Parts: sequence; structure tokens; C-alpha cells
Amino acid sequence: MTKPINVSSNWTLFLKIFFPIFWGVFFGALTIAFWISDSSMVGEMSIGSFRLLISSFFLSGMIVFYFSLMQLKRVEVDDQFVYVTNYKKTARYPFHNIEKLESSNYYLFKIVRISFRKEGIFGPGVVFLANSFRLQEVLEKRKELSVIYN
Repeated sequence: MTKPINVSSNWTLFLKIFFPIFWGVFFGALTIAFWISDSSMVGEMSIGSFRLLISSFFLSGMIVFYFSLMQLKRVEVDDQFVYVTNYKKTARYPFHNIEKLESSNYYLFKIVRISFRKEGIFGPGVVFLANSFRLQEVLEKRKELSVIYN
């Protein structure tokens, strides 16, 4: 058995954990500061309207992070298995349990979705931010994965 190759980008940990936490702490503290402020105006806007605006900005940002960045997983591949972790739990999936691999190319990054035949602890599929070079290397070595790659 060979050592697993990490096909996820090194940015995964930063985007999944650190960025949402720092953003949430900063804008959460800013939102609290405006809610406890006793001023009546912020620029040309009343404090009540501004409180609702900043609260909706904070909540919508946290919802977007939850449903996008915080769903990213770290993925490693060895000779027989795909290992998926959310940095708390790790799951091992055999190649025959992978139904398809779908990728979406964006300007600066590539998102890959793995769909499973049988649902695992992370659900029917996982999404990860791929390192394009390492993913291509793994697909060249593991023909059973390159056949289902789209």
C-alpha cells in the first residue's frame, strides 16, 4: 500500500475554517457594536436601518459561508481508497463506491464533486477544492478513477 496523495488544494483549511471564523468574528463584533451603540445616525442613515442592514449582511454572509466554503473537504487517494476528511472525522471509500467525479473550472480554482453509489458519513457526495496538478497525477495512475472523471 502506498502513501495517500493529497489531491485537495492547500487553501482548503484556510477557506473552510480560518476565513469564515475571522470574517464572522470581525463582522459579528461590528454588528454587536452597532447594536449597543447609542448614536442616532450613521452617516445619513438612521441607526435602526443601519442595524438591520449590518445584521442582514452578517447573517447572509454566514449562511453563504456555511453552504459553500464550510462544506469543502480534504481528499486523499491511495491504491485502493479515497480518504475524505472534514478535519474532525475521516472516512475511507473504496473506488468501486465512487459513482462519478465531476469538476467545475473557475478562473483561479477547480471544484470537484465526488458522488458515491452508497451514502457515507458525509452524505451522498463530497465537494473539494482540487490541486489540479496532483489530481491529474492521480487520474493518470488510477485508471478506475479516470474512467468516471468528467
